[in-house]
Amino acid sequence: MFKSSFPLWQPLALMVVLLTLLMVVLTQVFESQLRQQHRERLLQLAQLGAGLVHHAVQAGSEPTPGLLTRLLEGSQARLQILDDSGRVLLDSRRDGSVATQPVSVVPPEVSQALAGGIGYDLRSEANVGRVYFLALSLPLIDRVRVIRIAEPEAVLTGWLMTLRFWALLIWMLGLFIVLGVWRWLRLTLEMGRRDAAASQEVQVVARTRDLAMLQRLGSLMSACTTVGSACKVMEPIAEQLLPGARGSIALIRSSRGLELVTQWGGSWPGAIRFGAEECWALLKGNTHLSRDEGVEIQCDHQTQPGSQLCIPLLAQGEALGVFSLMFTDEGQMLAARSVAESMAEQVGLALANIRLRDNLKEQAIRDPLSGLFNRRHMMEFLESQLALSQRRQEPLSILMLDIDHFKNFNDSFGHDAGDFVILRVAKELTELVRKSDLVCRYGGEEMVVICPGTDLAGALDLANKLVVSVAALEFSHNGQDLGRVTLSAGVSCSHGDPISMEALMKAADEALYRAKRCGRNRVEAPEGAVPPPLRLSTPTLPAQTKEPG
Repeated sequence: MFKSSFPLWQPLALMVVLLTLLMVVLTQVFESQLRQQHRERLLQLAQLGAGLVHHAVQAGSEPTPGLLTRLLEGSQARLQILDDSGRVLLDSRRDGSVATQPVSVVPPEVSQALAGGIGYDLRSEANVGRVYFLALSLPLIDRVRVIRIAEPEAVLTGWLMTLRFWALLIWMLGLFIVLGVWRWLRLTLEMGRRDAAASQEVQVVARTRDLAMLQRLGSLMSACTTVGSACKVMEPIAEQLLPGARGSIALIRSSRGLELVTQWGGSWPGAIRFGAEECWALLKGNTHLSRDEGVEIQCDHQTQPGSQLCIPLLAQGEALGVFSLMFTDEGQMLAARSVAESMAEQVGLALANIRLRDNLKEQAIRDPLSGLFNRRHMMEFLESQLALSQRRQEPLSILMLDIDHFKNFNDSFGHDAGDFVILRVAKELTELVRKSDLVCRYGGEEMVVICPGTDLAGALDLANKLVVSVAALEFSHNGQDLGRVTLSAGVSCSHGDPISMEALMKAADEALYRAKRCGRNRVEAPEGAVPPPLRLSTPTLPAQTKEPG
């Protein structure tokens, strides 16, 4: 953890240093501005005092301390009027004129004011501490007066401390933001690494699964007793290992001709019977690709254009048949070549040993399309929960649901849209039931919900909720509006009394068919169990056939 995150400390340290330098520079700039403003403020006060003196002289009088005090009201500043020798003539802190006693040393600021108009000094004063002095020369008709403003350094220091406090606060806030951004970046990178590792792990698991399936394939094929039974189980195995491909197996008969014995992934676009001389794989004795290195050479038994892969089925040097695949594009064909050749090798060793798909189905518990639990897991769960409910004398309910008119829906919108509807309905059911309930795909568009601890009334309420919720959904796939989809539901319940799993399922199934016969988009219970539930409005669907789903 630390090693993977260590490089991120370098940009963090850089950001903290840059933030600190920025705050130091900004603080210094603002402090300089504060000092300049302080000096300008003292100058303004001195100019106001000079204006008072000048006005009083023109009026033939002298300013009073009270007038000076009112001028500085609310300020800690002190205003004094001095003559050109530095003697204080009037002071805002005294009630009257001060005695004009000679001074031994003229203050620096007074000397500067007499020489250049303005003087400025900072020095310590008894009982006061450090004080800023600003003196302003005021020439009159027959004499020169000096207006001096004095203010304790503590005033400016207070301003600077306030500025530094806010600068520190802003720096801490900036540091907090930097640390937050750094933490977010670290978490994002770590999540990216975890996702990449998970993706790689998925690929490894998928490859491991393929290898396991191939090994299992060879093992199962050795247990088959006839070529026919082996070819029949070849379809689910091939669809699992080679998704998106149409495939077929043709075996050589005694006449040396080949006959198609199995196909999967849709109708096979090739000849059902053909001669060995019509297949380049059999003629060459190795894999043949219809397009290889930019050259397209298709086998004669292929009746439709496409990316075709033919692999001879060999056993102890003898050709038994051909394993053919058809893909929608060349990339899929190239990606599947390795697995296809491994499969062909297993099939060639013993065509009677293909039982892997059924056993893998028994081991798997999830339906690959809907993500729901599959039928096998449902039966195991129902068996155990039924035994538990009978032992504890607790209710157990089953909801059997079927998508209305699903066959017509597939015919109208295609199987991709049908798969999308199954997936969306499965998601809705999963979100609406309790965590203790089990939702599974029973087969096709039929789904089952097992509700331990739920009586018939609760099961009917849940079924109505599911039917209403699905009917309210809007379905759109690839920009196409699919209209509304409805469910029919049948409910059965065991109240802890002895009943077989088959009887409970049959009761739910019969209730489902009754819901179908009574108009669909509704819920039915076993006949005579409860009054008929509330009928639900049926959304607009595609035109129906005589026997919709």
